[in-house]
Amino acid sequence: MKKELGKTITVVNAIVFAVIILVGAVSLYLTQDILHNGYKIKETSEHIPKVDKIYADAYRLVLALHHFLIDPDELYSREVLSKISEIETETKKYKAQEIKETYRESKKEIKLLDAILEDIDGLKYNLPAVFEEFARTGKFDKERIEELEEFAYHIEATVKEINSIHFVKITEWEEESIVNMWIILIIYLVFITFGGAFVYVEHRLLLLKVVKPIKELSSATIEFSDGTFDRRVHTNSKTEIGVLYQSFNKMADKLQEHDKFLREFNVELEKKVKERTLELLQANERLRKTQNTLVRTEKIAAVGQVAAIVAHEIKNPLNSLSINTQMLSKELLEKFGPDSSAHESATHIGYEVKRINNILDEFVKFTRFPEPLFIQNNINQVITEVADLLLENAKESNVMIKLSLQEDIPEFKFDARQFKMVFMNLAQNAIGAIDKGGLIEIETRLQNGDVLIIASDTGRGIPDKDIEKIFTLFFTTKERGLGLGLSIVQKIVESHGGRINCTSKVGEGTVFEIVLPIERG
Repeated sequence: MKKELGKTITVVNAIVFAVIILVGAVSLYLTQDILHNGYKIKETSEHIPKVDKIYADAYRLVLALHHFLIDPDELYSREVLSKISEIETETKKYKAQEIKETYRESKKEIKLLDAILEDIDGLKYNLPAVFEEFARTGKFDKERIEELEEFAYHIEATVKEINSIHFVKITEWEEESIVNMWIILIIYLVFITFGGAFVYVEHRLLLLKVVKPIKELSSATIEFSDGTFDRRVHTNSKTEIGVLYQSFNKMADKLQEHDKFLREFNVELEKKVKERTLELLQANERLRKTQNTLVRTEKIAAVGQVAAIVAHEIKNPLNSLSINTQMLSKELLEKFGPDSSAHESATHIGYEVKRINNILDEFVKFTRFPEPLFIQNNINQVITEVADLLLENAKESNVMIKLSLQEDIPEFKFDARQFKMVFMNLAQNAIGAIDKGGLIEIETRLQNGDVLIIASDTGRGIPDKDIEKIFTLFFTTKERGLGLGLSIVQKIVESHGGRINCTSKVGEGTVFEIVLPIERG
């Protein structure tokens, strides 16, 4: 069940506010009680002088009676009557004030005041007779005077009792005010203690339940802004903080999923782009090869046309010239001998005619190159046979031929006669490129279901500017070469569905790599 943090804080604050109001109300009540007691003490203190005056008058009345008893004189009798009158007046005035009072002890004071008035009435009733007797005879009854003193003494005692009531009440009110002040002080100290503890606990709870979670959430948000989506926040809170954490984690999960999807999409996109780029490169390479093939085909077609024209227009006259040259050379030999310059010139002419005839034959062979005859053959055996044929020629040039043939290469269909021509051309070119002895190595191995043939030599090498031209028709660096050998090699390899590549470094040698498919498509 979700707890609403705002509602909880509001309830707690309302309770705290209610406690504050309650404490304030109690304090105000006790303070008002202290003030009320102060007012009552003040009023009661104002009554004390009045009671003291009545007490003083009663004392003077007793004193006047004593004087009259000791020294009867009219002066003392008048003073007695005067004090009785004053006491009666003050008592009645004070009684009128007490009747208006509401506190409990006022009724007791009124009864005491009534007792004083009764004593005054007693004095007023008995004194005139005593004073009249004294005025008439000059004598008085001493016992009656002493009885009158009892009234005065009773008045004095009653007044004293009234004042004791005042002092007792003042003391009670003072003690009550002191108790109230102590209560206020205790409430204040308790309020300060528990209030401080409550503020501390609330502060700690806010730090633990609100501030710390918000800081943690803020830290996680900063990490998110930096691109880190694996951060999660955890809390046991059932309040809005907990809901916020859950929402944050859900958002983080979704963002992480989207980020993962985007990353995977980018990887897949890069993969597809690379695949498409590779396909385009392969297609471009196939297109380039096709264009080269077309160019070579056009050149071959042109050569074929030239060869046909040459064979038709030149070869017949050339044969006639060759026959006549042979006849002329024979006649000059018979007439001038083999050492004559004429015979040598005729012989040289015959040689050149023969060379021209051989060139025409090569042209015709290239343009009329037969389609390969695919028969099950062993490539290692073909290479071994070519090496055996070239062994003597290689020894004459101080060249060693090394074969590194993988034994488990299966037989497959290819034209053995044409590939003997391929290896023969490559080996003869290699022997011609080695000046002072060297090595020719032919290696075969299986690679990804194809046969890889590597023919390398330690000859002069081919310059970088010529490496791209070596398979071009009629390109040659030899003085008497026609530039047909490597073109024929490439044509044979490609007619078998394979490919040939050449790498070379001047001064170190040349490497030809031929890849032939075992299974033809």
